[in-house]
Amino acid sequence: MKYCLLAVEGYHDQAAIGKMLELIGFERFDGKYDKDGREDKFDDFWEGFIPTYPRAGGSLYTRLDMPSIFTSQTHSVAIYVGDGDDLLKKLYAIINNHRQYAEEVHAFGLIVDADNNEPRLVAEKKVKGSKKVPGLKSVFPMIPSEPGTITVGPPRTGIYVLPNNRDSGVLDSVLTDCASIVYPDHKKAADNFLDSLDKAHTKHFRPFDKEKAIIASIVSVLKPGMSNTSSIAQDKWINAQTIDAVSNIRLLYEFLKDLLGLN
Repeated sequence: MKYCLLAVEGYHDQAAIGKMLELIGFERFDGKYDKDGREDKFDDFWEGFIPTYPRAGGSLYTRLDMPSIFTSQTHSVAIYVGDGDDLLKKLYAIINNHRQYAEEVHAFGLIVDADNNEPRLVAEKKVKGSKKVPGLKSVFPMIPSEPGTITVGPPRTGIYVLPNNRDSGVLDSVLTDCASIVYPDHKKAADNFLDSLDKAHTKHFRPFDKEKAIIASIVSVLKPGMSNTSSIAQDKWINAQTIDAVSNIRLLYEFLKDLLGLN
């Protein structure tokens, strides 16, 4: 089994990457875990990521940071969500206590948003940040600073900066393009709704907040009460049609396959 670790900055990203893995043929671990009976499908390799609850000194309402896990006949992939700049620090703390992640991981990838920055500079900052985390360089010493490229390792490493390693933006920038393909009526109506609002209601918008509001508006119609994360994982935002028609989705899809060694 080839074990692969992907790190993302948000739950929307985790859902999108998971949906792509399912399209490739991976099966999502359903979360059922019987530590004593071992009648579950949980792979013990990832046991170091099982969080303790509540965390020492933490809030009882803090969401557990258990990665989502996807498995094929040849690969097991964990998608870990971190909090911005603390992402690499949290990862290293886990890796340092469970050395199998340093010694046996087949591939390690970072998927992050460019936001309002140049993707190349975002990638360089992340790589420099990894070098400042004590010991992380010795674990994954070959993370390339050029976004979208793969170092063959071992382990295979790479960083992808959404939306396409060239332009500023976020995952929602890509999903709005997907909506134009699979939910064109919803997308048009959401655009019209937001454009019809008085500027007083949108003056607080930061860059790319309109895209996020478009996605949220569409989700509220597709599945009233459902979160964006659940909709991304379950609905048609990412499917064979959008991978074929939306270049930025196809680029990420091919990066994942290359990183995992599936091409």
